Amino acid sequence: MKAILTAITSLTVAVFLVQPATASDMPDGAKIFSQKCKMCHAIDKKKVGPAVQAMNADAEVLRTTITDGRKRMPKFGKKLSTEQIDALVEFIQTQKL
Repeated sequence: MKAILTAITSLTVAVFLVQPATASDMPDGAKIFSQKCKMCHAIDKKKVGPAVQAMNADAEVLRTTITDGRKRMPKFGKKLSTEQIDALVEFIQTQKL
């Protein structure tokens, strides 16, 4: 019985100590773009790579291209976390409006 109470108490304390993720905890897609993409891509004109506004808007296509690379674009799958890639995809999509 004591073990069960200890487990319940520990679980209760853990639940209250865990903080929900806030917007400030999420990676900043604009910052990642500036650090990793800007040297080859501009928002509205072609550089080494295509302009953001000319890119495919499909999230899965963008995610795959960023992760696995494409033609001259390097792979970023091991350089960026899944959360960073998702933030970058979201940033790219908002620039296409």
